[in-house]
Order: sequence, then C-alpha cells, then structure tokens
Amino acid sequence: MNPNPRWLAIRVRSRCEKLTSTNLEGRGYEVCSACAPQRRVWADRVRTVEMPMFPGYIFARLLPGQVSDVLQAAGIVSVVGFGGRYCPVEDAEIESVRRVVDSGVEVLSESLRPGIQVRVCHGSLKGLEGVLVEVKNQRRLVVSVSLLQRAVAVEINDVMVEPVSQRQVLISAA
Repeated sequence: MNPNPRWLAIRVRSRCEKLTSTNLEGRGYEVCSACAPQRRVWADRVRTVEMPMFPGYIFARLLPGQVSDVLQAAGIVSVVGFGGRYCPVEDAEIESVRRVVDSGVEVLSESLRPGIQVRVCHGSLKGLEGVLVEVKNQRRLVVSVSLLQRAVAVEINDVMVEPVSQRQVLISAA
C-alpha cells in the first residue's frame, strides 16, 4: 500500500464543484477545484466569471484509506477509477492546472487536437508545458488532465513559447 497521498479526480454533482471543494477543505484535505475566469455570454451582456475548468470534477490529494471518508462529503458522486481501482492524476498535471489558475489568465474550454509540445519562456506562465494549438488564427496553450481526457486552453503569443521536442502529441477528445 502506498503511504504517500496521491491526487485523485473526484466526480461531483452538477454545479457543486465549489461547494464540495469547500467541504473537503474544511475536513482538512488538500483540494484543487480548478476554477478560473472564463468569459460567459448572456443575451444582454458578456461577463468574465469564475467557472470550473473541468465541469463535474475536482481533485483531492488522498491516502487510499481516506477515500471512504471523502465519499461521504456533500456533492460527491464518485472517485474516478477503472476496474475497481482508483487512478491517480500526475502531480505535474495538477501543478500545471494550479499555475494556470494562479496566473489569472482567462481560460477557454478546449477540445484536444494533435499539436506540438511547447514550454512557455516568458511571462507569468514561464516554465509551463503544454500542447500548442491554433484556433481561428489564435495560438493557444492547452493544459490537460489525461485521466479525465479534458483540457483547458489559454491564449498565448507564439513568440512566448519554445518547442520541447519535435514529436507530435496525439490526444483524443472526450
């Protein structure tokens, strides 16, 4: 049994990401709700509001024995796993998500496509790695959580990034 806590993806009820994160933090767990500014359009206005980057999911750092306690928290549906085993999320992926949240950069939901793995060289996201994609002549850096097959993108100037390698990264959309 692994004595180190691992990040697990937790499926929550619709629109309960913030409530569930607050509940788990109150119980002493380390939580990443992955909420960031996103542009929303209504009939009469456009606003930037804080929304979950991965709707229906939050992340918590847990020991295997803590899962049963966490499942009792308000709003939790299940812990993501396959074949009866919980599947941890890589620490580097959670760190990338946290850096995007901490940067305050507006995020855009992004379906994943093939692209080049890049590293940001300048600005508040310096050192962050992700996949560079182009949508409507705008460059975007995609940060993903592969276990959930979900990703978010931030607009970025292509002079701010450098290729990590020349290999193509193939990612399937959820």
